[in-house]
Amino acid sequence: MQLEAITDKVVETDTLERQSLLVGKPNSSNLVSVNRTGEPIHQHSGLLPTPIVTAGAAQSASIKLRDYQQLAIAQVYAFFRKGIKAVLLYAPTGAGKTVLAAKMIVDAVKKGRRVLFLVHRAKLVKQTVKTLLTQGIEPSVIWAGWDELPDYSSLVQVAMVQTLQNRELPPDIGLVIADEVHTTAFYKLYSEKVVPTYGGKILALSKCFFVGLSASPWRTKATEGYCHLFQALVRAPYPQELIDMGYLVRSRQFGYDGLIDFKKLDTGGNGDFTQKSMESVCTPVYNREVVKRYQEICPERKAIVFCAGVNQALDITAKFRASGITAECIIEATPEKERDAIFERFQDGTTHILISVNVLCEGFDEPTVEAVLLARPTKSRALLVQMCGRGLRLSQGKENCYFLDFAENFKRLGLHTKRFTTPLCPRGSKETVKEEESIELKTCPNCGEIIPAMLGVCPNCGYIFPKKIKIAPPPRPFGEILSPEQEKQAKYLRKYLYNAYWKEKQGILEIEANFSKRFKYQIPNSWCMDAIFQGDTKLMLYHQQLYIRFLRQECSHKDDRLSNEWIRLMMYREFGDKSNPDYQPWWSILGLSKPIKDVEEIKFLYRNKCEYYANTTYGRDMLELLSLAMCEALDREIRPGVVVTWIKCPGYLEWMQPFRVIRVDVHEEQAEIEGIHHKVPISQLSAA
Repeated sequence: MQLEAITDKVVETDTLERQSLLVGKPNSSNLVSVNRTGEPIHQHSGLLPTPIVTAGAAQSASIKLRDYQQLAIAQVYAFFRKGIKAVLLYAPTGAGKTVLAAKMIVDAVKKGRRVLFLVHRAKLVKQTVKTLLTQGIEPSVIWAGWDELPDYSSLVQVAMVQTLQNRELPPDIGLVIADEVHTTAFYKLYSEKVVPTYGGKILALSKCFFVGLSASPWRTKATEGYCHLFQALVRAPYPQELIDMGYLVRSRQFGYDGLIDFKKLDTGGNGDFTQKSMESVCTPVYNREVVKRYQEICPERKAIVFCAGVNQALDITAKFRASGITAECIIEATPEKERDAIFERFQDGTTHILISVNVLCEGFDEPTVEAVLLARPTKSRALLVQMCGRGLRLSQGKENCYFLDFAENFKRLGLHTKRFTTPLCPRGSKETVKEEESIELKTCPNCGEIIPAMLGVCPNCGYIFPKKIKIAPPPRPFGEILSPEQEKQAKYLRKYLYNAYWKEKQGILEIEANFSKRFKYQIPNSWCMDAIFQGDTKLMLYHQQLYIRFLRQECSHKDDRLSNEWIRLMMYREFGDKSNPDYQPWWSILGLSKPIKDVEEIKFLYRNKCEYYANTTYGRDMLELLSLAMCEALDREIRPGVVVTWIKCPGYLEWMQPFRVIRVDVHEEQAEIEGIHHKVPISQLSAA
């Protein structure tokens, strides 16, 4: 984690020690909200300045922090001690923002400081109050939907932004914490009322300190940023780092292109696609594809679905129910009590899928979610990260979470686990994120200047490039989208399989042990798909028989690998659901029930079948297979290592067919075959 100031200068801190928050003493000289009579609020209302919870009651409060949480708070305090008044703290979903906030609140209360905690979601109010109560702090709640009236004398005020903007501010606040600051900070309440009131005209002289918390501090509009509100930035570990630490589950991403016509989408004033244009592309046909793909990939997984609008959400809910899946829909208009009931049913498993519109993105904390369906497009990285963050939390028995992207969001914005830069200033300023740009380059043939590939005229010499017809790439099939780390692991696995078959560089028997030892988890079967034969469906039968022969040859000398179960697994990994692990010997391919030694008859059968398949539309596969069978039929020399069929095999040993030749005695014309303790006449053996 780095300490970054808005000047692009990294601020080096001294040895960081965990210290209490020594900021913002209640002071009547601070600017406070006043009423029309000019009196401070607490004086006019008659409220006594005695807090519900004293500082002493919080002394026994103990919050157990992870190492990175301790460091993050220490860095925030270090900034405060250096005279910086406003710090933005980035902590991704699962990093424990509520715990971080609670710790800072407890530290402030221990010093008798008054705290204002701002949220914009009802669920966040409840979560925060619950956490503070466990620490012996009973906050006052400023929210129209709360059962009790707020007590402005309390040391801690938890306020809903939408409610507070229509009410007077609590007085003498020494610490303001804005949760989900990527949203709360852009309410007029924060910039036009909270900051001026508690920070004064000159922020550097303020006795109040400000902390913004966010798991997604990225603004969609390039002209928006945070440097007008915050002076420095502290970063907790990024999502992939938390995954590596074991605090989040692994992420597996799947994408489906070509469902949305992006030409129909318009961009609104907030920088994201407009509601109307999104609803025009998220049609019932689109929704049907969402339901279909979910059922194909992970029907057993408990899932949440993010939709573009109410009509789409209702339609998808109906389609899931029609498929026999218990699904419920929750939208902004859903009453609070009904929401709680829906959340409870989803939590206990009564509801299998929860569909939402602008509800689950923030404050929804249900760790049992196993799949996230992105059934809407967005241009907002913050929204994408928030949506995906709902699925990464740890839960008992949960190894990973599937993310199904039906709107090319990952392709457009990057994977949600990626380490994105988090600048305070707008992207259009000098702090433009260079590392996220990947501009293709080309060389001017006239002057040799390397310029961006999209330029039609060389800016150095004026050379005009010939116009090229743009051909859109075909939509890719549905498949997993890998993080950079996963790409390296999958590349290793696929190269291993490829080399084991084509180049015989390493044995395929050791792939399980080698992969597990190297990456500390089991091989994902889907990563092996088409690694060897590159998905050539025109030669499926031929390739399957080639691979079966290879597997049989590799594993037959090890008893623990002789089982059909292992061959079936390896066949499934390469060919997926189209796998047929049944071995066909050469005579079966030629249409015979058993091997024969009459070469002329074999040639006759081969010729007739070749003539037939040479005149069929999809005959290439069978022609390759027939060629394989004919080569095996003609190459029937009995030698060590060859797989043979014992023609006169006793019935009680028939289940062992075929056999592998171990040794050959040329003088006696007999052979030793695997599993049989006596020699067998070569005349009774036929190469399989």
